[in-house]
Amino acid sequence: MTNRMGTWIAGAAVALMPLIAGTGAQAQDFTIRYASPSAASDPTQAATIWFMDEVTKRTDGKVKFEQFLGNSLVKDQDIVSAIGDGLIEMGKIYTVSYPGQMPIWNMTNLPFTSPSPYVAINVINDLMDQYPVFDEELAKMNVMALGVITTGGTGIVSKKPIKTVEDLKGLKVRARGVQAAAFDAAGAAPVSIPWNDVYEALSKGVVDASTNYVITTRPIRHNEVSDYYIAAGLGQAVQLELINRDFWEALPEDIKTVMAETMAEAEMRHAEESSKLATAEQKAMADATGAEHMEYSVLPAEERQKWIEMSPDFFAEWAEENKGIADTAAIAKSYRELEQKYTEEGQKAGLVEMW
Repeated sequence: MTNRMGTWIAGAAVALMPLIAGTGAQAQDFTIRYASPSAASDPTQAATIWFMDEVTKRTDGKVKFEQFLGNSLVKDQDIVSAIGDGLIEMGKIYTVSYPGQMPIWNMTNLPFTSPSPYVAINVINDLMDQYPVFDEELAKMNVMALGVITTGGTGIVSKKPIKTVEDLKGLKVRARGVQAAAFDAAGAAPVSIPWNDVYEALSKGVVDASTNYVITTRPIRHNEVSDYYIAAGLGQAVQLELINRDFWEALPEDIKTVMAETMAEAEMRHAEESSKLATAEQKAMADATGAEHMEYSVLPAEERQKWIEMSPDFFAEWAEENKGIADTAAIAKSYRELEQKYTEEGQKAGLVEMW
């Protein structure tokens, strides 16, 4: 993280003035307005809330944050432009929300990758170090990535049992991006529905199932409107913690260092905590009674392999579609090699699970 940030700092654009400055010889103070589509109760938001609190502590209050969570200030699809235009200084996005603006970044959302945040976070950080195109894509929008958070493995919440790939046939499934193509390949009927409308869609039978994550299913109460959680190993949804490039360049070096190092800690904190939380949530689903009970299961490995074989080669398709931007074949190859490397590391640390 620190090395990567140093590289970006050196090439950043001319700075804008800090939002709040002290007078005379006083040290400058900064207030960072932060927006996120996720609510405070969303476990994927916890690491960044911790980051903001820690940065304020570690800078002795010189850096403070105003938090606008749950789309309360800026909607998900508008956060990048709000940061780049300086309306806010920092925010979280789901890269899948920006397929046209971020085609290189959207390879990180491709189906059937590792379900481990530890693996995904490390792979993505290494790719950013190796391939400048990741930063160049963000630079066009005057933003830069301060950190990476991932959801953990994409599973399925369903009103019907799903034990085989054949069970997906005919099901109406809420899914986004390329994951929708994976469901289509399995004979399901993908439906595009905003995340905040999924609860109602499940409740009213508009859809039979939806993609979700074991660590978020109960916090957003999808266990109330579905009976089964199936860990399907569909890959992850990648979230970027973005900051305005000019604002970053305006910050003093010591504050940049604190923010970069604290975000690196937050990433690994998220990897460790989400692994523990996943185990706890699996048990909580099974132990709940009444309408809140869910049957937790893992799609058998042979069924997942069938699904992979009946689906397009998503990495090859992505590489072909975007070969005019960068050496996408090399990026795709590096992703798989790094995935193997960090899977082996994560297994030793107990941080890789099929969830």
